Amino acid sequence: MIKVLIVDDEPKLREGLRTLIPWEEQGYTVVATAANGIEALEKFHTFAPKLIVADIRMPGMDGLEMVSELRKEGADCHVLILSGYADFEYAKRAISYHIDGYLLKPVDEDELISYLQDIRTSIAEEELLTLRRSDMPVRSNEAVLRELLQPREGGSGPAQAAAELGLTGTSCEVVLVELKRPHKGEDGKEERVKSLLEENWPREQALFFTIPPYMGLLLMEPLEDEMQRNALWQTLKGIIEGEGLDFHAAAGGAAEDPEQAGESFLTARELLENAFFGRKEILVSGQPDDWTESVEEPEETLDFERDDEMELLLAIETGREEAIRHLLGRIIRRLVAVRRDEIYVKDNLIRILSSTIARLEAVNADIRSYITANASPAGEVYSGYYLSDVEQILSGYLVQLSKQMNYGGGRGDEIKRITDLIQRRYNENLKLGMLAQIFNYNSAYLGKMFKLQVGEHFNTYLDKVRIEKAKQFLTQGMKVYEVAEKVGYMNSDYFNAKFRKYVGVSPTAFRKDQ
Repeated sequence: MIKVLIVDDEPKLREGLRTLIPWEEQGYTVVATAANGIEALEKFHTFAPKLIVADIRMPGMDGLEMVSELRKEGADCHVLILSGYADFEYAKRAISYHIDGYLLKPVDEDELISYLQDIRTSIAEEELLTLRRSDMPVRSNEAVLRELLQPREGGSGPAQAAAELGLTGTSCEVVLVELKRPHKGEDGKEERVKSLLEENWPREQALFFTIPPYMGLLLMEPLEDEMQRNALWQTLKGIIEGEGLDFHAAAGGAAEDPEQAGESFLTARELLENAFFGRKEILVSGQPDDWTESVEEPEETLDFERDDEMELLLAIETGREEAIRHLLGRIIRRLVAVRRDEIYVKDNLIRILSSTIARLEAVNADIRSYITANASPAGEVYSGYYLSDVEQILSGYLVQLSKQMNYGGGRGDEIKRITDLIQRRYNENLKLGMLAQIFNYNSAYLGKMFKLQVGEHFNTYLDKVRIEKAKQFLTQGMKVYEVAEKVGYMNSDYFNAKFRKYVGVSPTAFRKDQ
């Protein structure tokens, strides 16, 4: 029987899962339950279950923190995650920890049983592979390799591990591979990849190992140059993509002797943790990526976020494709500069995307049918393996949105597009300088063009549009401070002064006369 540990902070749910699911019929037995991640770690070390069914959100230590700790220890148990609602951030993190499944509460019994059947098949394949490896004790002595690469307190230590493996006085290098998690029912592909990688390198060239969620090679001779790194990448690509899987791979750099191989392992692991920001189709080895370019540091983080998002919105509405791509790239680089974290960057990009779509829909009825027929690329963004792919996905979608606006035209109709924009966006913080950047004009020159064609300065025209809108809202009985905010004036006194200037009376007096 396959041993199971159930982890959930709700006693009724723990008991329900333990008693209502026909575990033994599926070849499983529940050996223990736990109320949180800390208790689950203790039970894991006691019972050594092959499957953990755990809730995501729990007090003290949540489900993913628990799995992270287990993976750091090298535990290769299977995990099913439960959640009360769909959560993209947690789902993405779950994938990175090699989770077997992500089920929504209340748990569907048939769906859970389907997962159990797939996992049972995977465990059987793993046991068969382990049995086969036992016939090759020297090559498959992964416990010794793990002691070399991840020395444990109280363990034999790197020196003894190197001696047991017959590695003395020679330089080496660790290469780590992280497979993008197979889809449900495809776990057999991962096992085939392991077998193929192990068979591809003879022992005199490399030792194969697995330290979940990674598999790797301890190269007997470090990679000397880009040509060798590229050759190794192409070999890995042929094997792994031949099984229909995607992957990241990183080289940790040369270790002067086997006892220092752990440093190469740590470097490779750190590089893989940042592979999202790296370049595609290469063996990552510390090369600079495309997101470390310097960007102009804003004085206030919130101000730069508002200004950049506003500029992006205006570029979309005015059909400036080049500006859309440039602004999106600038936003991404600034996000990376603030916090180089995949989830942080993705969450903020999805927030910007959602906000932009909502603001476009609010004033552009023509694009609603397009948005309805063409789903937001939020899912593609969250599942993207590389930031460069995410940028292309988002810029392509935003450019297509812009093309649906039908404001058309080329150079020469900029003023018409700006006045149309003011009619729609009078309540926003519109600035001539911002529009000049979008249209790639000098600010002073654009201001002269505007005055020449419209007959009034940009700010004067904007004020007059706002005041005319304010008169409409006052006529509807809205309060003065509400109208001020609704037409783009955050200061009521300033709004009063502008209203008197253009109308001749205060907003309050105007409303009384209606």
